[in-house]
Amino acid sequence: MGLLCAGFALLAVTLLTAASSPGCDELVKPFSLENPQMLLGKWIYVMGTGDPSSYHKALDSLKSSWIELVPTADSQTITLRWGDHCFGRCIYGEVNATLSGLSATFRKNLSDHKGHLLQTCSDCLLWTDAFRNQDFTGRNLLLFARSGNVDPKDVEIFKKQLHCLNFPQNFHSYDGKIELCPDEKEQTE
Repeated sequence: MGLLCAGFALLAVTLLTAASSPGCDELVKPFSLENPQMLLGKWIYVMGTGDPSSYHKALDSLKSSWIELVPTADSQTITLRWGDHCFGRCIYGEVNATLSGLSATFRKNLSDHKGHLLQTCSDCLLWTDAFRNQDFTGRNLLLFARSGNVDPKDVEIFKKQLHCLNFPQNFHSYDGKIELCPDEKEQTE
């Protein structure tokens, strides 16, 4: 009788563990909002990876980064602004992204991007995209947070998402030491 009870207890623990550990279908589910306004505003880069390895290595030059999603008069278009601290200086940019269903497309630095948001931690954005620059193709997975910080448990989930999407398991992360580039638009307002 004791062995049977121990067997049921082990089965219950196994089922609870499986239920609390989401599979890849849950981990890479597209993110859909009833209120897209929640996505607008400024976000700080936390961590990311690129594939193939040359694009991943390019992230090493990124010391800090922010993005801002700004509405436009056209409900199918948003403006994506950014400030990247790379190569010892601040690099700014702005593009319009066209929204279609759960995906967005835009052109940045001679590359055509198409991607979408995935489910992630609260007050975070997880962007995955595929891009083409002439004959070169690649993809990114980038995590942003309002505060610039995420909980260690969210880092573990990010690692699982990397695995599910067949990205390299090593990833680049913002160390919080290099200040964010000042927002030029905020300074002129």
